Amino acid sequence: MQTVLNAVPRSHKGKQAAKRLRREGLIPAILYGHKFDPVLLALEEKSFLAALRREKGLHGLLSLKVAGDRDGHTVVVKEVQRDPLKDHVLHVDLQRIHADEELHAVVSLHFKGEPVGVKAGGILQHYLYEVNVQCLPKDLPEYIPVDVSHLDLKENLRISDLPLLDGVKYINKPEEIVAAVTPKRVREVAKVVTELYEEEAEEEAAAEAEEAAGGKAAPSPEGEEPSRE
Repeated sequence: MQTVLNAVPRSHKGKQAAKRLRREGLIPAILYGHKFDPVLLALEEKSFLAALRREKGLHGLLSLKVAGDRDGHTVVVKEVQRDPLKDHVLHVDLQRIHADEELHAVVSLHFKGEPVGVKAGGILQHYLYEVNVQCLPKDLPEYIPVDVSHLDLKENLRISDLPLLDGVKYINKPEEIVAAVTPKRVREVAKVVTELYEEEAEEEAAAEAEEAAGGKAAPSPEGEEPSRE
């Protein structure tokens, strides 16, 4: 069952109009698509955030219902703009989907299994939690299961190792690392090296500042030239 997003049309653009919408519990949005004129919308903030918090989030196909429009739309979320300080949702871009046209979408990775390397004392590191795919709407998965139980110490899993899905093409580079099992000692050594590097950098900066301050000529008595030696 597709997640439903509720929206109302809007006619005003600009910062002030956007602020008024947010005070009313709405999020500015735009709906666009191939052979479809862009439409300004406002999403119900409460239902949008609730959908965002669900396990699969806003990945996959969504059902958009616009007040006054008898026909719903099948859409994907292309971009969510957030306030960098408060993390509030500022704007949402929605793309209308046609059944016979391929789309680019972001799909979550669901990891399963405990790596043999973790049982041996290693640590599983995740480098990607989602991937970019290209496919027809009917082939778009809600998520991609990723079995990591076979990973041993110092082994990794790349995009090229992800399961092959009918009609789905991965857009990420094949060599991009998705997850890896690293020895704890490696991580501890890396942490120590990083801390030492930061300390050395701070000491060098302090030394340079002290040297620069010491190199300035002291004030000379009145009427006397500073020494050139």
